[in-house]
Amino acid sequence: MKRTIFLLGMCGFLFSCSEDVNSQDVAGTGLAWEENLQTLGAVLAENGEATANFYFVNKTDSSAYIKSVETDCGCTVAQYSNDTLAPGKVGLVKINYDPQSRGGSFSKMILVRTNVDPQGDSLFLEGVNVPYPQNPENHYEVRKNGLGFVFKVNNLGTLFTDEPKTKYLDFFNFNDFPIQLNQIQEHLPEYIEAQMHPNMVQGNTRGVLAITFDTAKKNELGFMEEEFRLAFLSSERFELPIRLMATVHEHFDPVPVDQVDQVPKLDISEREVDLGKISSGNTLSKTISLQNTGSQPLNIRKVVSNCDCLRFEIPAYDLKAGAEIELKFTFDPKGRRGIDHKTLTFFSNDPLNPTQTVVIKSRID
Repeated sequence: MKRTIFLLGMCGFLFSCSEDVNSQDVAGTGLAWEENLQTLGAVLAENGEATANFYFVNKTDSSAYIKSVETDCGCTVAQYSNDTLAPGKVGLVKINYDPQSRGGSFSKMILVRTNVDPQGDSLFLEGVNVPYPQNPENHYEVRKNGLGFVFKVNNLGTLFTDEPKTKYLDFFNFNDFPIQLNQIQEHLPEYIEAQMHPNMVQGNTRGVLAITFDTAKKNELGFMEEEFRLAFLSSERFELPIRLMATVHEHFDPVPVDQVDQVPKLDISEREVDLGKISSGNTLSKTISLQNTGSQPLNIRKVVSNCDCLRFEIPAYDLKAGAEIELKFTFDPKGRRGIDHKTLTFFSNDPLNPTQTVVIKSRID
């Protein structure tokens, strides 16, 4: 269906004689690609090669043909036709990815050279290669209702607010019966989506959970740890807890050089505070200055302490241009000994430094 829509859309484009080029067209090459980036998701080694199809239309007023297709890895092999394409005709470059290589995330580039553009068009293939473990029993040691997972807590890493991120969790179904995801997920937060590949995972085989975290819907910055429950179906319905952790930062577009002086700027008087040698029985307080040295209003989105033993008081979160405030923090070292590091992390609308951290050091007797 998707391919039909694409072909109809391209035909409409050609007959309209419009010169507009959408964001995935390769400008100036004479070819319009349906996609120049494809994501294979998680590729399980036991399933063999994964295939991606890159379709294009010859938008020139003369015949076009592919001269060569170059890949940057022996694990990707291209299939294509050398036939000449008349104007308006659709061509295909098929890329086969062999997962019998090193595991982990991959990004492969494919360079397509044609007679209309010897420099070539760049295509990209991304995914996660999941090798088959030597011993599934040991590899998938976190067991939940007969399903084996690698980790108790799955780290999404660093996320930004401009786009969702998908984490692929491979698992082993140690049961003797197949399972599938329940279509109704009553306990899934609105900012999390879950899919399973394949749709039905047979007994004693592997599957993948694709967990997508939408930071815009979550609307929270900093470190977070989430637990939710996924509902599965076999002979009867059952639920499994899934735990995720991530650190979310606000995304800002790059600031043009001529606009650097036209943005808010958070200046922190001390980025490293050394409290020196202190006693575990004494609570200590100190202040640091926060100033907006920019020309636009500054909003401090959030201040986060990494320990309940470190508390702070801030008189305002909005600072006009040139305004300055004092933040007071109090550190309680009770029950602690030796060299100690604590942090205060500041999230703001300063596009040049949206996340800044103050390290508070001490030596506790």
